[in-house]
Amino acid sequence: MNQTILEKRMDYYQPEETMNFKQSHTLLYTFQYENAYAHLVTTMGGNVAGGSVMQTNFDTGLTVPVDHELTKKHVLFYDDIGQPYREVGKIVFCYPNGETIEISLEECANCLTGIQIIDYKPHGKVTIR
Repeated sequence: MNQTILEKRMDYYQPEETMNFKQSHTLLYTFQYENAYAHLVTTMGGNVAGGSVMQTNFDTGLTVPVDHELTKKHVLFYDDIGQPYREVGKIVFCYPNGETIEISLEECANCLTGIQIIDYKPHGKVTIR
């Protein structure tokens, strides 16, 4: 069965057994404004686990992988620097009828409806698919 990123679940999660500064979590953020949705995927590294990984205050910026399918659909970047990870400027919400609305990242905390850890690697980098 071929899972989409929105259906992805981890097979096992017990970071306390392997907690270290080289670990990495992949996070899926879901936002809703009216009946429009947006999704972002990003990574968080360091000696943290569970809820400590989940950023909910977006006034300091959030970086996402430029080439990810959800980034291409839901992100307008803050800058135009050619890096593999870039800072989110605005989030693009998609309505069921195909229309979109752009909301600045700083204003999106109140639109956050879900955060899910979708991948965990105890050592090294996570590959976001």
